[in-house]
Amino acid sequence: MKILLTGASGMLGGYLLPMLKEGNEVKTLQRHDADIIYDLTAAAPDLGDNRFDLVVHAAGSADAETAIDLNLEGTRHLLQALEGNPPRELVYISSWEVYSPDSGAKVTEDHQTWAATKVGQSKARAEQLVREWCAQRNVKLTVLRPARMFGKGVHGEMKGLFNDVVNGRYIHVRGNDARLSLVCAIDVADAVIRLHSIGGTYNITDGKDAAWIELAEAMSANSGAMKRQTFLPKQWAETAWRLTPWIPAVKASLFPEVHTLRSKTLTLSDEAIRRALPEWTPYPAIEVISRQHPDYPYSEH
Repeated sequence: MKILLTGASGMLGGYLLPMLKEGNEVKTLQRHDADIIYDLTAAAPDLGDNRFDLVVHAAGSADAETAIDLNLEGTRHLLQALEGNPPRELVYISSWEVYSPDSGAKVTEDHQTWAATKVGQSKARAEQLVREWCAQRNVKLTVLRPARMFGKGVHGEMKGLFNDVVNGRYIHVRGNDARLSLVCAIDVADAVIRLHSIGGTYNITDGKDAAWIELAEAMSANSGAMKRQTFLPKQWAETAWRLTPWIPAVKASLFPEVHTLRSKTLTLSDEAIRRALPEWTPYPAIEVISRQHPDYPYSEH
């Protein structure tokens, strides 16, 4: 099978590329260190006479400032480049952020997408773009919506949380029982391999919803520091932000935008992927993050 992979140097791409290379001819496309060096935000690349059996579009941005340029316009440029020779199959890596952050528990794929962030909006619009394009050209489409991902090279929001935890800047507000879904990047890569020939839209999660404090404690264990997390009653937390917002821990954890996000529950249902793949057994992310899972290949990743 001839495969084109975008975003090979990203966290997910690092797991996905070696899996795709097993028995296949894989070409990579990105800004540097690739078979096809090109900036997708600029214009459609020239793919020559290449006709790919499978295109995996994993390039993307979790930065609000670049989200529209890469997630939406970059996707548009990639589709323009494939126009002359559409692939048989296309996998688009979307995001949990296409849902509202307060959508609640066990959100299914047919739940209304109402993105509150630039990243989520760009991903939702790109999903619509690839759906229309693939439908018009009879290309089998698989859209994956991973939960918050963890693995080698974790970045963005979760990297920031990890830094706050290990540096003693994480504050948990008592009574905050909001939960979130997690998944290991290695399992998202595995889902690409298993689902690309099936098609459909799938949430990707480890199936074990976590509380924010559980995630913070797992990150602390990962660092080897096992720092005791700071707890504050809600009233004290509000007072601390109002009176001492310059204190690093207060600024990191109690900034209204951050605290509001960490106080809302958004967990994803993974029933669709489990119906498609009855043998689906992802790693429990909390155990992996805390380095307690006996079978996870830590030495390799």
